[in-house]
Amino acid sequence: MKKLVILPVALLALLLSACGGGGGNSEKSASDEVAGTQANKLTEDQTDGALVSIKGVFGETTAIEGGIDVTVSQPMNFMPSADAQNYTENLTVNTMEISIKNGSTEDLDTSSIVFSADSGVNTCLEIVDPENGYEGVPVVILPIGETISFKYATGCVGKPGENLVVKTWFSAAKVNFEGTIA
Repeated sequence: MKKLVILPVALLALLLSACGGGGGNSEKSASDEVAGTQANKLTEDQTDGALVSIKGVFGETTAIEGGIDVTVSQPMNFMPSADAQNYTENLTVNTMEISIKNGSTEDLDTSSIVFSADSGVNTCLEIVDPENGYEGVPVVILPIGETISFKYATGCVGKPGENLVVKTWFSAAKVNFEGTIA
């Protein structure tokens, strides 16, 4: 009876020890790939506290260490379509054109870039309105030397003239573009 129990256990142990065999190289290269991504660098910098905070101004280009230039245009009032996501009538909606130039030494994964907005203690939401071309940050690999531009809309519980800060997080820096709600 003991031999009958030991045989299946031995076979199971043999099968399990073969799992993942020969895959050490592919696992290592997958880890190396992840370690080199912009998204992973963003996480590392945020947890290390090494994220540099920069003040930007609407309508002016801000240079970020590493060769990235970002511009957020002056906010303009905007009326979203009826199908816009996150929009309610109590929000003041502003639109901006955002341009990012990759002057770094490596391609930039835009999925690692985060945008948000606030107006002091008031809440702001990103307005997604594909009918009018507001689809959020494009998720692309931006080659060295290339520029990408896109529309960004935010709706704030605030009135024109109140403080507006559009925040963007890159791998090495957080930039706060400051101005007022249009």
